[in-house]
Amino acid sequence: RYDILLLPPSFPYGGMENPCLTFVTPTLLAGDKSLATVVIHEISHSWMGNLVTCKTWVDFWMNEGFCRLLELKIIKALFGDKHFDLYANIGLKALRGSISLFGE
Repeated sequence: RYDILLLPPSFPYGGMENPCLTFVTPTLLAGDKSLATVVIHEISHSWMGNLVTCKTWVDFWMNEGFCRLLELKIIKALFGDKHFDLYANIGLKALRGSISLFGE
């Protein structure tokens, strides 16, 4: 069982995951499924980040990295190659920007 709990608009994050529950802000309920990827990301954390996680904060990138990998696999299965390519390229651009900002 996996539940999604809608919190008040003052909730400061788009979503926050737990192993069997995701908290979401009302802004994610667009009605057109355009923000479904945020929920997919939080559900991905149920397996990559909550049940399997890094030993220290130094390796926190692994938490988000594996979650992102699973998220993209789910996006491809649900929405097809075009959505996968779009989200993969958005992620690659963000990764390059982070490397530029923080270094390797």
